[in-house]
Amino acid sequence: MKSLLSCGLLLLAATLPAQEAKPLLQSGDRVVFIGNTLVERARLFGHLETSLQLAAGPEVKGLVFRNLGWSGDSVFGDARSYFGPPAEGRERLARNVGEIKPTVVLLWYGTETALSVDQGWTNETANGANQVSGSGLEASKALFLQGYQALLDSVRAASGEGLREIVLVSPPPFENLGAPLPDQTANNRHLASVRDGIRDLAQKNQARFVDLFAALGGDAFDGQVANPALTEDGVNHGDAGHALVGRELVKGLGYPETPLSQTNNEALAKLRAAIIEKDRLFFHRWRPANETYLFLFRKHEQGQNAKEIPMFDPLIAAQEKVVEEARAVVFAGMPKN
Repeated sequence: MKSLLSCGLLLLAATLPAQEAKPLLQSGDRVVFIGNTLVERARLFGHLETSLQLAAGPEVKGLVFRNLGWSGDSVFGDARSYFGPPAEGRERLARNVGEIKPTVVLLWYGTETALSVDQGWTNETANGANQVSGSGLEASKALFLQGYQALLDSVRAASGEGLREIVLVSPPPFENLGAPLPDQTANNRHLASVRDGIRDLAQKNQARFVDLFAALGGDAFDGQVANPALTEDGVNHGDAGHALVGRELVKGLGYPETPLSQTNNEALAKLRAAIIEKDRLFFHRWRPANETYLFLFRKHEQGQNAKEIPMFDPLIAAQEKVVEEARAVVFAGMPKN
């Protein structure tokens, strides 16, 4: 699949309108990632934020990134809901976004729809507006796009007047890794259709769109076994896959690629490590492992410890400074043009 990148990049360039030439990131931006498994796992590798930090350039300072990804999530908020209906998950996300007040939001959904063409990947039943007639991919996609529009509206409302940019990112293609893992050819055809729907939704909402499906060779996929593999199981990306996703994302946003040969590898590794640690602290701040005991129906047992959760805030702030210092070292080591 990697050999098909050049073809995908030509397609990617054609999807970016001229008005999107203005750089996405500005000093002081608060950038939020929202999505499902790919986004949540990005915090474990650090490549996504590292790529964006480098792309922004040395003149852009004080960037704050927050990862609100949730594995298995849908645009309806099913996975975020814990014990209640999907509406509970949507309310949780709106509350999280409202606390951060982002200026830039990147949303990544669609994989779940391509993998579940008969059910739409949601348990949503309460909202009659989300009921779509028919079955199969087109019905599932229509349901997905309805939910995605509602999610966009919710994110805008929760973010407030400071929100400047929304970016819709298509999922990367699935990989064939050979037996006994499943052949992903049909799923990639589904994902191509879902990608087209996301692109149209972005245009409708005057949002930016980045086509990672095309960038990673999805449109030219012919069912071959990936070599080398970027995923662990055909779906979930490993370290190399996340590194490539980060690089292709910044290209799709119109940033020039930063040649790795121009960077100090040791300084770059320290920046990525600092980002991973910051994301670890933030994850425990907004998703404590024992939330049921701290805030929910068993808080009578350990609810007194809930006061410790805000204590992560100064730790996160201190780690943000470490990230900013590490970023400055990376740029200081680059040759001046």
